Amino acid sequence: MRKTAILVLLLAVALGGVTVYLARDYLERQVQQTSLAQPAAPAIALTTVVVARRPLNFGDSLTKEYIREVEWPAATLPQGAYKTVDEIFVEGERRVVLRAIQVNEPVLASKLSGADGRATLSTIIEDDKRAVTIRVNDVNGVAGFVLPGDRVDVLLTRNEGNSNKNPLTDVLLQHVKVMGIDQKASEDQDKPAVARAVTLEVTQYESQKLALASTVGSLSLALRNEANNEQSWTKTVRVSDLKGNARPPVKVETVSVETTGGKIKKKRVVRVAPVSKFAKVTVVRGVKTSTESVLKEKKGAAPQSASAARPAGSASNSKTSESVEEQEPVRKGPKILVPQG
Repeated sequence: MRKTAILVLLLAVALGGVTVYLARDYLERQVQQTSLAQPAAPAIALTTVVVARRPLNFGDSLTKEYIREVEWPAATLPQGAYKTVDEIFVEGERRVVLRAIQVNEPVLASKLSGADGRATLSTIIEDDKRAVTIRVNDVNGVAGFVLPGDRVDVLLTRNEGNSNKNPLTDVLLQHVKVMGIDQKASEDQDKPAVARAVTLEVTQYESQKLALASTVGSLSLALRNEANNEQSWTKTVRVSDLKGNARPPVKVETVSVETTGGKIKKKRVVRVAPVSKFAKVTVVRGVKTSTESVLKEKKGAAPQSASAARPAGSASNSKTSESVEEQEPVRKGPKILVPQG
C-alpha cells in the first residue's frame, strides 16, 4: 500500500513537471510570434548636453563643479545648449549666470555671460527696451509684494492745471516688467521686502513718459496677474468719481473677427456710451403705464419731454438715449398721474 502511494506521488510530480514545461514552451512561442509581427521601434539618436547639478542664480560664477553632461535625444536638443563642458569654458576666462537655472535644466548660452563677463542689468534687457528706475515707498510699492519678474501697471496722480484742489489719477503704463527692486535683480526672490526704488523695463518713449511723470506728480504701482497681458480700458479718475454710485456708462458689443486660418473668433468690445441729457419718467394714465424720456431738470427750470427738447430730425440724441436705455439701469422717477379724458 505504501509503495502504491509513493508511485502515485512520483507520477503526479512527473505530470506536473511536463505540464509546466509545455506551458512555458507555448508562452515563449507566442511571445516570439508577437515580436516578429510588430515592427521594431526605431533607434533614438542620442547626444550629450550640459545641465546644472545645483540651482544657479543671477550673479553666480559658473564652475565645472556646478554642471555635468547627460544623454539627451539629438532631435530635441535645445537651441543654444552646450554638448560638452569644455565648450563653455575657455582656460583663464570666467562665466557668470545671468538668468536662474534649475537642477537638471540645460545650460543655454542666453543664460550665461560672455567670456570674462559680469552679471549686470544691461545684459538681460531686451534689445529694444530701456531700464528706468522710479521711487516708491511701502504704500505705492504694493507693500513690498512686487518682486523682480512681476508685471505691474504704473499710475500717475497729479493736480489738474495750477489748482491743488482738483487731483486726478491716470493709468500711465500697463503690463510693465519689473527688472529689479532696489539693487536686487534676481527673479528667485520669493519673500516680500519694502523697496525704495523699482526698476522697470520699458520702451524709449515710455521711459520719457516716466521721467516726465515723476516731476509732475506721484507714481504708484498696481500688481497684475502674471497670466493677464491684455491692455485694459482706462479712465481718468477724479474726486467726483469717488462717490459710491459713480461709474462710467459702458456698452459691451460682441464682434466676429476672421483670422488668417479661416476661423471665426468672437471678441468682446467695451465702448463708452455718452452720458444722456434725458431721464426716464413713468406716466400712468388710468390703468395704462408708459415710460417717457424727459430733459433732466435744472435749477429753476421745469422738465421737458424728450420729443419737445430735441430738434426735429436729430438722430444723435435719439441714438444716445437708446444706448443709455439699453446699458444703464433705469432710475424711475416719481409717477405722474394724468386724469383720463
